[in-house]
Amino acid sequence: MNSAGIYLVDLYVNGVETPVIVDDWIPTKYGRPAFASSGEDELWVCLLEKAWAKLHGSYMATEGGLPTMASTHLSGVPSYDLEHSEISGDVDGFWARLCRADKHNFTIMSATHGQGENVDASGIVSGHAYSLISVHQIDTESGPVRLCKLRNPWGSGEWKGDWSDESELWTPELREQVGCLEADDGIFHMTVEDYVQQYESTSFCVEHSEVEYKHSISEVNFKKRESAFYEFELPED
Repeated sequence: MNSAGIYLVDLYVNGVETPVIVDDWIPTKYGRPAFASSGEDELWVCLLEKAWAKLHGSYMATEGGLPTMASTHLSGVPSYDLEHSEISGDVDGFWARLCRADKHNFTIMSATHGQGENVDASGIVSGHAYSLISVHQIDTESGPVRLCKLRNPWGSGEWKGDWSDESELWTPELREQVGCLEADDGIFHMTVEDYVQQYESTSFCVEHSEVEYKHSISEVNFKKRESAFYEFELPED
């Protein structure tokens, strides 16, 4: 905290770095932050959320949406979504895509079906965003298994199906291989087949990518009732 209680957060709007100034008056409920908070009482979480709400007009205006809506504003680099309904049964192709993204250190996020953040019998929260930390292929007595390692940002609440923390499918060697701990820390594993079924979409952000990409930004002013058209000529792929 600073003595003035004033903070500047840089966000990106249409790729343009945009400063947002907020104070540290945070909405509370029952003596705790009413919305986003840190388990270790770190203030930056509340300040970042307040800047996000100010950018969009209110906290209510930011209660839903896909992870890429935030990641593009936070990083200023390209992000895109892949709806699992578009996979059309090609889980192998989707797995190859996940492996490439993981190899290039893409930031990968996931969104579940539904709304309301309700927890079903599987342990998955509806209408909720998760982090996809990494992907792993392991060799078992029954053959190779492709696993997705995910994290619930709440820091608790996990998948209860096959390859969950308490699953009997694990051996000590396999746990060590992928870093699976039997703890309610929000981090868990599931097969890519279960992942496609349990989650509605996967979001990719190239923030930490080693892949080279080029982009430039220019602002264009025009009247609201006029149309704007752009023509691009790319000298290379």
